[in-house]
Amino acid sequence: AAKSRTLQRIKVMRKEPALAYIEPNFIHRASALPNDERLDQQWHYSLINLPQAWDITTGSPEVIVAVADTGVRLDHPDLVGQFDADDPDGFDFVSSAQRSLDGNGIDGDADDPGDGGLAGGSSFHGTHVAGTIAARTNNNIGVAGAGWNTRIMPLRVLGETGSGTSIDIINGVRYAAGLTNSSGQLPPRRADILNLSLGSDAFSQQEQNAYTAAVAGGLIVIAAAGNSGDGRKSYPASYAGVVSVAAVGRQKQRSPYSQFNDAVDVAAPGGDQSRAGADGVFSTLSSDGSGAIRDGLG
Repeated sequence: AAKSRTLQRIKVMRKEPALAYIEPNFIHRASALPNDERLDQQWHYSLINLPQAWDITTGSPEVIVAVADTGVRLDHPDLVGQFDADDPDGFDFVSSAQRSLDGNGIDGDADDPGDGGLAGGSSFHGTHVAGTIAARTNNNIGVAGAGWNTRIMPLRVLGETGSGTSIDIINGVRYAAGLTNSSGQLPPRRADILNLSLGSDAFSQQEQNAYTAAVAGGLIVIAAAGNSGDGRKSYPASYAGVVSVAAVGRQKQRSPYSQFNDAVDVAAPGGDQSRAGADGVFSTLSSDGSGAIRDGLG
């Protein structure tokens, strides 16, 4: 009421010829910038105006983003507390005991065991992706996540050397969507969004059917456009109903590795270390190059 009276009074006073101008005494507030120690290295956030978005919202714990990848380091200090409280361990759909490297097939534990130094070391790719989505933020350590309060559903669909089969990925997708799958189990609540930073050149009707069913059930599916740097289509990004995301570097130019085709829906920061002054995306990361897994950033 006081604000309305003030604005009405200003409207009347603007008619006074003796006044050059009259305007409200605006209220300003501090911007919602987090205090994470390595935020200054996350150049990619300003590229999509995240600091301005944080003034409006820092995300909600009611939003669950499933990360279907190599699994996630569940004990990473900048990720602890960011998992769905009702399903903090997610699910491991890597069905081959040999490929899983955790001693068994599918199980209710999406923790990334690493590759134990195979093929030059483990990627801990899912951990890196999870940090960008929802690292623990404003906690004076590490990095910031895009959604401070967003919750992660970790899903392991890739095993040894970051590879996985169509059927394992399909079951992970169906689990995220709250649909029947090979585990015989459903999450306490389905995810709202599914991230898939993985791909193949091969089209599969069975995979398309899985994404169609997941999207029909309300799941938003996001996938990387691919890393071959050409116009070929990569899947799942190019399936109907899936949002395909290409990558740009610091200068807002297409990253050389990013695929481009008529299935791409949007571009987002992905990093480009081939151009001067450009960086890779900085996020949560782990390493087992020296034997034991060590959690850090990179």
